[in-house]
Amino acid sequence: MSLDPRTLAFDFILTLVILGGLLFFFWTRNRKISALAWWSATFVLNAIGIGLVNLVPGLPVHPKLMLANSLVAFGYGALYTGARMFNERPISRLALIAGPAFWILTYPLFHDNIGARVTVISLITGGYAALSAREFWKHDPHRLASQRAAVALLLVLTTFSLFRAVLGLPIGSMFGVDAFVRSWSSEMALFLIVYVPALAFVFLGMAKERIEAGYREVEEALRESEEHYRFSVELSPQIPWTSDPDGNLLQVSPRWHKLTGLTFEQTQGWKWMAAIHPDDVPLLQEKASRSLKTGKPYVSEFRVRLVDGTYRWFRGHAAARLGRDGAILRWYGMIEDIHERRLARERLHWAAYHDDLTGLPNRRFFYEEVQRALERSTKAETKVGLLLMDLDHLKLVNDRFGHDAGDALLREFAERLQSLAGDRYTVARLGGDEFGLLLPDVEHEDEVIAVARLILNRMQNPHPEDDPAHDCRTSIGMVVSQRHTIRVEDLQKQADLALYQSKVAGRGMYMMYSPTMSEEAQKVASALETAGRLLSSDRVKPFYQPKISLESEEPVGFEALLRWEHPRLGIQYPGTISPAFNDTELGSALGSRMRSLVFKDMRHWLDAGLTFGRVAINVSAAEFRHADYAERVLSELEEWDIPSSCLEVEVTESVFLDCNAGHVERALQALSAAGVTIALDDFGTGYASLTHLKRFPVHVIKIDRSFVSDIEQDAGDAAIVKALLGLGQSLRIEIVAEGVETAAQLEFLKRNGCKLVQGHYFAQALPASEVPQLMGT
Repeated sequence: MSLDPRTLAFDFILTLVILGGLLFFFWTRNRKISALAWWSATFVLNAIGIGLVNLVPGLPVHPKLMLANSLVAFGYGALYTGARMFNERPISRLALIAGPAFWILTYPLFHDNIGARVTVISLITGGYAALSAREFWKHDPHRLASQRAAVALLLVLTTFSLFRAVLGLPIGSMFGVDAFVRSWSSEMALFLIVYVPALAFVFLGMAKERIEAGYREVEEALRESEEHYRFSVELSPQIPWTSDPDGNLLQVSPRWHKLTGLTFEQTQGWKWMAAIHPDDVPLLQEKASRSLKTGKPYVSEFRVRLVDGTYRWFRGHAAARLGRDGAILRWYGMIEDIHERRLARERLHWAAYHDDLTGLPNRRFFYEEVQRALERSTKAETKVGLLLMDLDHLKLVNDRFGHDAGDALLREFAERLQSLAGDRYTVARLGGDEFGLLLPDVEHEDEVIAVARLILNRMQNPHPEDDPAHDCRTSIGMVVSQRHTIRVEDLQKQADLALYQSKVAGRGMYMMYSPTMSEEAQKVASALETAGRLLSSDRVKPFYQPKISLESEEPVGFEALLRWEHPRLGIQYPGTISPAFNDTELGSALGSRMRSLVFKDMRHWLDAGLTFGRVAINVSAAEFRHADYAERVLSELEEWDIPSSCLEVEVTESVFLDCNAGHVERALQALSAAGVTIALDDFGTGYASLTHLKRFPVHVIKIDRSFVSDIEQDAGDAAIVKALLGLGQSLRIEIVAEGVETAAQLEFLKRNGCKLVQGHYFAQALPASEVPQLMGT
């Protein structure tokens, strides 16, 4: 058979173009197989190269041959590049351009030798075919049968190229085979027309098998994912579910049925709500209904009845899958077991708002309730009543019976208070021995007073076991909010002030707040502030009131009185800062400053040889609250080298009644033993008791000026003064009458045996600088 070479070339070129287009078409349909595009380029570039040589006349021979074979070499490079990409390996740019570059660079060396040209291009194409076969053989990640067929066809192509390289050598003419070569070319062209489509369809088969292998991998991965999901769901404490757009349950994890004992039929639709705690159903339905309308996710916590009849806390999450038009396609949800976390949260919440010892609400809870009650009362135009209480004898119980007994007392008090309040009022332990009671809606103060009386009566009842450690008596401070808005802090302060006044008036009482209490509190605060400034600016000054002997009418001693210096008004009396003497810190600081100044003056007088007798210093209850008061005074006397006989300590009977009476007795005994004189000031004006004279070491009694001032007109005062003078003579206690301002007062005291007096009749309190002049030195 003999065919026209141009016809064969045209048929071969057409075949290459069709096959290249076919490969390119399948690449556009599935771009994941990028190798198809490179193999399409292989066929098309070969077609272009062959077409240039055989079908394009008129071009210069050598440029045409160089360009045509460059395209062929590049096409075979694309064949190898496609093989690498098919095996998911990176492109080798060097391998891609090595063949064309080698042809272009070496062509000038043999362009006139047809055999050399055929040999070089055949070696290039055969090399690329061999590399492609090796690539498919060595790297086969998917183990494709078609890939092994491609190896076989590529080896055939390699053999053909090498055979062509041998036959293309000029030596063929030397052995007389030119005629054979010419006939071979036609037969070989027919062979290629059959071979090339086979190679192309093998490539397509590889692509198809590769896609199918990918699908199998995806299916296997999907099955693995489904198995993983199934095991994860079955082992997870969470319960997944799905429902239709209307919320009807379609599918739920088997764990739901195991937990609740409900069958699938009993769970479908909305029947699953039968397992929800009745108290939680309304809120859950409300949230679910709102989400069904809006398509928005929702979260809800609810209790689920278990198969054993108990309930357990769960949290439900739900979200909708929406279509492109925004319509709900399906609901997906997860039910999570949160029982332990919920209980822990409730325990923490309880602990944050309750008192461990009594179980009552604590201060935080109580004042939040007060705030809510005030807000409601403002809207309803009603009033809120607040009672603050503390136990009268908790410290005594702790000291006498121990803290266990004190804790039992607090619990007993809390139980009684709670039983009285019931569900109507809010009761709380605010801290220590302080309790609060809230009356959220009152019309008049009388309602609050009635409750306070009821509490006092209930707390005064003896304990059933008649245990003295359960003395529940209390003091109560009360306040009723006004109709205008008031802050919780202000209401609390007012109740605190009322409680304070209740304890001042006498324990076991109640007191209603009045605005005068705030005024008094403001005065106290101002006094404390002033006292603090006096100490920091060193404006405290001692003045000395002489004690006069009526026998010689000469000074025999002094009482040191505190004065302070005002920047504009000059020397001031201590009345404006008197509340500071009851403050533990300020009272002690003022006493310490006075001792320091007085001891300094006494040391100066002693050094000057002045005989001044005894100097009396007033001591407040606050100073005795320090257990080492006596030791401090004696240490300071020693430091200043002042004889203890030169010092007199004046106390009032209110000091004996202070809760630290034990400290007072111990300090006075120590001072008396060291030679310090003890004087009882303002005798008869307070809670006077002769037992004080027996219990405490008292060397001097001072008759208060209130009895002396009306001694001429008031027969009662005159009788009291006579009695006190007689008492002093009987007990051999020195008596000093204060506030002597007239000759008639002086004459009465002389006539009734008084030895010592103080008062303006003889001299006012003097600064230390004037004492030597008064003593006549």
